[in-house]
Amino acid sequence: MKTALFAIACAAQLTAMQNAVTLRTDTRVVEIDVTVRDSHGKPIDDLHKSDFAITDDGKPREFTIFNFIRSTPALPQVFPAPPVLPRNVFTNLGEPPSPPNGHSTVILLDAIDGWFENYALSRQGVIGMLDKVPADEKIALYVISKGEGLVILQDYTTDHARLLDAITRYILRAMCTEPPDYSPPVDPGLPVGSLAPPTKKNSAEDDAAARMAALTAVTGVPACVTPGPRGLDLRASAAESVRTSLSALAAQLARQPGRKSVFWVTQGFPVTVLNGETAPTWNKTFSALNDANVAVSVVDNNGIMGPPRMWGPGAVAGEKWIAEGTGGNAYFYRNDLDGALAEGIADSRSSYVLGFYLAEVDGKYHDLKVGVDRPGTALSYRQGYYAVDTPKVEASQKKVDLSAALLNPADSTAVGIEATLDPKPGTLNVRLRLDPQTLSVQPDKTGQAGKIEELFVEFNAAGREVGRISAASPFQIKQENIEAYQSRGVTMVQSIPLASDAVKLSIVVRDTASGRVGSLAVPVR
Repeated sequence: MKTALFAIACAAQLTAMQNAVTLRTDTRVVEIDVTVRDSHGKPIDDLHKSDFAITDDGKPREFTIFNFIRSTPALPQVFPAPPVLPRNVFTNLGEPPSPPNGHSTVILLDAIDGWFENYALSRQGVIGMLDKVPADEKIALYVISKGEGLVILQDYTTDHARLLDAITRYILRAMCTEPPDYSPPVDPGLPVGSLAPPTKKNSAEDDAAARMAALTAVTGVPACVTPGPRGLDLRASAAESVRTSLSALAAQLARQPGRKSVFWVTQGFPVTVLNGETAPTWNKTFSALNDANVAVSVVDNNGIMGPPRMWGPGAVAGEKWIAEGTGGNAYFYRNDLDGALAEGIADSRSSYVLGFYLAEVDGKYHDLKVGVDRPGTALSYRQGYYAVDTPKVEASQKKVDLSAALLNPADSTAVGIEATLDPKPGTLNVRLRLDPQTLSVQPDKTGQAGKIEELFVEFNAAGREVGRISAASPFQIKQENIEAYQSRGVTMVQSIPLASDAVKLSIVVRDTASGRVGSLAVPVR
């Protein structure tokens, strides 16, 4: 009865919509989330549409979308117990759903750019921040780790106890403590002596060196590689790890509605890294973040009079550039990282949304400027957009999703996966059962058909890739088997040559038609 009433209601609503207005589907919406602060840095929430003006490539741009969004407190989330699975069976199904409302934040800890002392200060800042943010704040916690890439410690949750457990249990690998009398590499793009680093050391943990030595003894992985003469080469590699991690987050967050906030906690790298040959790739990353409506705010973890910066001076300018390019903010010269994070999250919980429709696209990048008719204000917003039609944007996102899911070994749930492992000497047999509710199928002559792409990547204890297999697998469901498919899904079997030092297998599955991606990381030893 409920189904019938629902169908009647939908039909009536559709008829009313068709009679009332015809919506164009060949236009693209450009949304601009704007945060406005007064001279004391406090958000302003009493502005009207008439107070704002937008220029697009220097020309006035009329906008028809205007709204002020303020996150209101949501009820605390109740988490179900995780499913009990048989031995050698793993799944990304049954993950607790996100709360229906509330605000969302990603904390991205940088364990590549900086010293272990910086990471320790960041870690303490996150722990302190958990007591300062609203109980309904959904937080996801990531780390960019040397040799591992983008690692998720905890997906979005309002359970701050889970976040505390995740960050305290995580074992950091391959990060150096500040060596005595360290001299940063000389950057040819900066004048010698400009922005000279402070000399007084401010260590977040006095026993940092002992902790890293103990970690090396336990894991057998060298604690760090000091930059030395190859500092600039290593800096470029570290910056590229950050860029690809931000690209992965852009791809992952693109499907979530509304404005997303990422707080990158880092010692940073000089602004010259964003110039020259790397500028086009960084511009593409900025564009992907803007299209996904992601603001990257930077929290500098070098504090006041912190250690000499690993990659030399100029990092604050680089941090500001990245923040400004995505409409985020930069917080620096602070030792209270917990306060900086809590302040940034509080500011991002409210913003103005301005938007306009593009009836025609030219495929070019457009500079955006937003002004407000009130003196003494500071605005944060995206700096531009590419005038590309929506299908092309979606196609671009589909192309990068598979590599983005590999960079992020989180158990992404857009495609539901249950994996059963059957290890043999030198071989690992993997049977995947895929949730039919997350796959796309189309009618064909005998029933229905679909296609998935699979990626299996093995990693050793140091986080290095030691094996990879990829496959494209079309599947068909005969008419008489459709009911069984809707109940049990699709089963795929893959035999993988097992590397002798492999300890983890990352499984990534993409539904080809929709671009949805599921991933699952499982131990193989």
